[in-house]
Amino acid sequence: MVVGMDEQARQTAEQLRSVDELRRFAEAQTIRLLCDLARQYRVEYDDVVEVLAERRVRLGGVGTPAVSEFIGLELAGLLRCPPMVAASKLADALNLQYRHPQLFVAVQGLRVEAARACKAAALCSDLPAEVAARVTEEWVGRQESLGWTASLNLLKKLIIQADPARAAEQERRRRAERGVWVWGLHEGAMNLTGCLDVLDARYLDAAVDRIADLLAPDHPGSSQSVLRAKALGVLANPAYALALLQQAAQPTLSDTDTVSAVAAGPDASGDLPQRHDPHCLGVLCGTITTPLAKLRPRLELAVHIHADAVGRLTGTARIDKAGHITTALLAELLPDTEVTVQSVIDPAEIPAEDRYVPTVRMRKALVLALKHELFPYSNTRSAGLDIDHTQPFAPGRPAQTRIGNLAPVSRRVHRAKTARAWLVRQPSPGKLTWTSPLRFAYDVTPTGTRMLA
Repeated sequence: MVVGMDEQARQTAEQLRSVDELRRFAEAQTIRLLCDLARQYRVEYDDVVEVLAERRVRLGGVGTPAVSEFIGLELAGLLRCPPMVAASKLADALNLQYRHPQLFVAVQGLRVEAARACKAAALCSDLPAEVAARVTEEWVGRQESLGWTASLNLLKKLIIQADPARAAEQERRRRAERGVWVWGLHEGAMNLTGCLDVLDARYLDAAVDRIADLLAPDHPGSSQSVLRAKALGVLANPAYALALLQQAAQPTLSDTDTVSAVAAGPDASGDLPQRHDPHCLGVLCGTITTPLAKLRPRLELAVHIHADAVGRLTGTARIDKAGHITTALLAELLPDTEVTVQSVIDPAEIPAEDRYVPTVRMRKALVLALKHELFPYSNTRSAGLDIDHTQPFAPGRPAQTRIGNLAPVSRRVHRAKTARAWLVRQPSPGKLTWTSPLRFAYDVTPTGTRMLA
């Protein structure tokens, strides 16, 4: 026994370890049950147009069984996650059991955590079955003593050694998937992730560091990470970034030079002439004289605030394709920014229409009112989705196309609803009640999902 160690703390630690073992067991069983349900799941319905009949799709890799196209929708409600996430979890489980049976057995025996095994299986997805079996067999025996990152780095090394040609092809594919994404507004800041060429990434890192150094004198007390974040924002305004770099490249004027410039007098615009120093450093020589505010790229960004907040900026503001911020932060962001005020579309004032296809105005009102797909736990943005009639459109009946009978849904959800695999009703505008093929029911509103049974 450790001298001075509180026995109660020791017991709590033992309980924590036991609960963690239960977590690993539950995650392993989740993998197994996902595969079992996928094998058992069939949607039964009669009198359906043949083109709407349930299709079998392959979510996992080669060698995994085809499953119902609608199972991802069912799992979304059961696992309380978006349909795409649910389908991804199922694909990982199927890939693990059918393409990597050794890994699947190791997970069930609690020798490998489920998440780590699924990631390992994904990394081996393009390997021939016999090569994948050889690589994972060696990896399972060595990964237990390693942390997450170290274990996956080991696996990547084993994969490259096992098939160098495939590794080179993977690098080519990964480069074809390069991109940059801005996402996840949270507490007044957003996330930025990307996939870049190795050299581009290093050049960007160096440029961010350089700009951060130039910004430091104007932001005393700011951490290096904050300065780097500001620097990346500066690089989004190339003219501003160039102006900073040019200013830094110019040697500091001596007192004599300053007096000479003043003696020369102002030019026709009333400004003192800009000094061009023949000793300017490198290719950044020159001066940008346009006001920096006019050098910003044009950005169309809709900001929604409540009418009561106008003039006082109280409450919250919603930024399209981002989320909610405080109006106090909005006030900080607005100075030196040109703002165009547009009239607000009130969905309650949009009259019903007799036509099948909603007008542009009605569609815009619906998208403004319902930012995301109205399906259990879906986070798919409503812009660009199908606008579906909750109660099917019947020709000749007036006023069917109205806010209270429309909802934005993705194509697969639309198919499931039209095929009556999923049943839906809209008790009030912006609220749908869905019933799944397994008879689980959910209320879905713009504020979230509630499971009923």
